[in-house]
Amino acid sequence: MSAPAIEAVSARALVDPVFFTRLSGRIATANSLNTELADRIADQALAYLATSAQRETDAAVLSPSPMVDLGWHAFLEYTEFYDRFFEAHGWRKVPHCPHDVPGRTYEPAAVILERTTRAIQAAGFRLDAELWAASTVSCGGDDSDGQPGDPLPCGDHG
Repeated sequence: MSAPAIEAVSARALVDPVFFTRLSGRIATANSLNTELADRIADQALAYLATSAQRETDAAVLSPSPMVDLGWHAFLEYTEFYDRFFEAHGWRKVPHCPHDVPGRTYEPAAVILERTTRAIQAAGFRLDAELWAASTVSCGGDDSDGQPGDPLPCGDHG
């Protein structure tokens, strides 16, 4: 007998629908995006944060793609809601930390993004693969592979 298949869930269910609409609206307005794309970004940012918040503290770093990072940045603007998101679920708060430690070499984006997307799926969330198809984990959307002079990538720990 095989185990029953469990369908992946949308991370938007982790927040109040009214707040989800506000978050998505901010993403759309700040980045000149349509509502459908902003909704997808908000959902994936929540999946990323929920997954990061539940990982072991000594586990390898997870990072968002540049598109998903738009959602994280928007959520950070709602500091009270951001704090409550983690408290309500009993998770550790995920700090936003650029990878800029002098002399430290960071993994290539492809490695980090592959690990992150696998972790999101393993956590039971739906993955919007199109939003994770990137060659960088940079906040600015430019290529960053950890070499000196590259833009700072974002991650859940530095």
